[in-house]
Amino acid sequence: MPNNDVWDAIVQQTGTPAQSFEFLLDLYIGVGGGSPTRFADASNVNPAFTAKNRVRQTYAAKGVEKALKYGDNLVLTFDVEAVRDANGLYQAVLQDMLDASKANGVNNIRRMRAYDALGASYAMDADFSISATRTNTDWDSAAFFTITATMYVFRGWIANPVLTGNVPIIDAVTPGTGGTGITVYIEGEKFTGTTGATGVKFAATNATSYVVVNDGLITAVVPAVALGSAPVTVTSPVGVSNAFPWIKI
Repeated sequence: MPNNDVWDAIVQQTGTPAQSFEFLLDLYIGVGGGSPTRFADASNVNPAFTAKNRVRQTYAAKGVEKALKYGDNLVLTFDVEAVRDANGLYQAVLQDMLDASKANGVNNIRRMRAYDALGASYAMDADFSISATRTNTDWDSAAFFTITATMYVFRGWIANPVLTGNVPIIDAVTPGTGGTGITVYIEGEKFTGTTGATGVKFAATNATSYVVVNDGLITAVVPAVALGSAPVTVTSPVGVSNAFPWIKI
């Protein structure tokens, strides 16, 4: 199924109200993970800053204490809908969050960036300590996990990734595992213009074949690659997408 992000359908004009859901989240999977992967199933993304203040006492003000901000604490919370593959496994981004939440020390730390979906100058990058709580436990509701990410290191305010041009973005690859010759569905954005043998790769190997269905969907046939990790990338004339995790079995 193609990715139909709500914000993609909004026609901007002067006076268009900003919406609460227009905020994106990327995860660098694993400890010291490499490429950012979109949290396609994340909602209620809320980066909450609280000021770190240093108390200043001034004799001229007769001992009245004054606060001078010198930094921030940051807690990032969001919900992730659990989506299973044909083997009953959760999507890679959620599973990595759960793996981190069970770990201690550096293995509990994950790098994430959060930013406005439509390009406004509000984008951040940080390392977080991860905890997870399962929500919606009744029999007829979708399964969600609430993630609480407490800042470990603030990497900084960054240029909004949306503004980096029309580089392809991969949101999901389904099924998330498979063998040589199966067809996978690559969902995302900015796929139009993808051409040539190197347009879709599994690790370093070109897809056997692929079809750009529309700007948000590519179907691709898995080539003969080694068992194990075979991250998927899409290359257009503008650049190379994020590497989305995929497993050859």
